[in-house]
Amino acid sequence: MTTETVEFDTADHLRLEGRVALPEDAAGGAVLCHPHPLYGGSMSSAIIPVVQRELAAHGWASLRFNFRGVGRSEGTFGRGVGELKDVAAALDVVAARVQGRPLAVVGWSFGALVGLAAAVADDRTTAYAGIAPPVTVQHNTALPPLPPAERLASWGGRVLAVCGTKDDFCRTGDLKEWAQRVSPEADIRIYEGEDHFFSVDKSAMAADVAAFIAEG
Repeated sequence: MTTETVEFDTADHLRLEGRVALPEDAAGGAVLCHPHPLYGGSMSSAIIPVVQRELAAHGWASLRFNFRGVGRSEGTFGRGVGELKDVAAALDVVAARVQGRPLAVVGWSFGALVGLAAAVADDRTTAYAGIAPPVTVQHNTALPPLPPAERLASWGGRVLAVCGTKDDFCRTGDLKEWAQRVSPEADIRIYEGEDHFFSVDKSAMAADVAAFIAEG
């Protein structure tokens, strides 16, 4: 497997930084979206590199990257709107690396909401995994709303939604309701004793996410 630091441009001409993991003969490619930029989120936030390693173990390429205004990525926080352009550009990067193979989006917290909006807007994506989307306690900054029901239905990708029983930002009942709105066939997994950061065992959850993505 090769890994490399990359830079790529968004549609509104910002240069973003990222890290690509590319297994030999990758079965597909995923974009990984990190937590809220204004609350310390970055492509190095604890869960994101763990998911990237698990995806590589399942033979999938992936790109984790910093949203605009984070690290060496240009720009400023885009209130969830600019970040959609960031994910769209990241999907183009991954698609070029795994030509003709399936694409997926995985997001954690803020990244789960941005990632969903970007995934359903791109017909190349066939799967989405949302890790602890903040559907219970909204941040005091704008977040992408749930995409329109008709767009969700026409997209038709596979959906996984996960959270822990001790997550105050994503309570289990709220996650289930949200995931059912995203897709009536969503795979919903609840992890006993885990908080928003999966402090007990990140690897087990990340392995489940990677296995789900690799199914398609």
